[in-house]
Amino acid sequence: MLMMKQIRKKINHVWRVGATGFSFASFGLGGVAIGGIIAPLVNLSSTDPKTRQDRAQQVIRYSFKGFTEMMVKLGIMTYEIEGLEKLQQSRQELVIANHPTLVDVVVLISLMEKANCVVKQALWSNPFTKGPVRSAGYILNAGSEQFIHDCVARLQEDHAASLLIFPEGTRTAKGEILNEFQRGAANIALRAHVPIRPVLIRCTPSTLTKNEKWYHVPSEPFHIQIKVLDAIQIDDVLAEPQVSPKQVRQLNQKLQQFFTLELSNNEQSC
Repeated sequence: MLMMKQIRKKINHVWRVGATGFSFASFGLGGVAIGGIIAPLVNLSSTDPKTRQDRAQQVIRYSFKGFTEMMVKLGIMTYEIEGLEKLQQSRQELVIANHPTLVDVVVLISLMEKANCVVKQALWSNPFTKGPVRSAGYILNAGSEQFIHDCVARLQEDHAASLLIFPEGTRTAKGEILNEFQRGAANIALRAHVPIRPVLIRCTPSTLTKNEKWYHVPSEPFHIQIKVLDAIQIDDVLAEPQVSPKQVRQLNQKLQQFFTLELSNNEQSC
């Protein structure tokens, strides 16, 4: 009986390794298809750049939703979300989230009705992802002052979608709760003077963390818990919310402390 149980467990593990590889291969091929076929068709559908951008973002949203549901159907992962309506109704906010696993951005964008996103240079240049992210008008984070200006300008557009950013800049390592926040998110929020929408993400068992190979799958399907919190108003956090290096540093510290406390409390309650 014990041997049969171990055999079934081994077969399940092998299946999930194969299913994970299949999922990531599908993701890469999907990116090529969007960039090489769908994006050009979207560009032909309208002469208005904003309309083309919105349509490309919707293509990505539904693609990511399909990818997420495929991983669920394959038995790789499960997920739940608390406060979904806050995320779906989010407009002209800076949505910030911690980054425990590789699929965070995929799941979040699939849940947001409208979203701009910040992408790093590696994704901007990757042949599998550069087509979709460029056609959707996502913002390149090249570590320059221009990146801050681009984000602020996007948030200040009329009827702007919210902007999704991960203040850590990279995924947390296995066993860690949170990396040190970079100041970009605080700088953007202060300059644009928009509400900040915190999103807490927890993944159990831990998987697809920084420097962890995709085939190092856990002993059971991983579960992602997403909790969307109430928006934070900058005026409620800072006594003097003017743009200055000191205020940016203070806001960044307060956001870091807020996330650390919330994630620690969430960890203890689970």
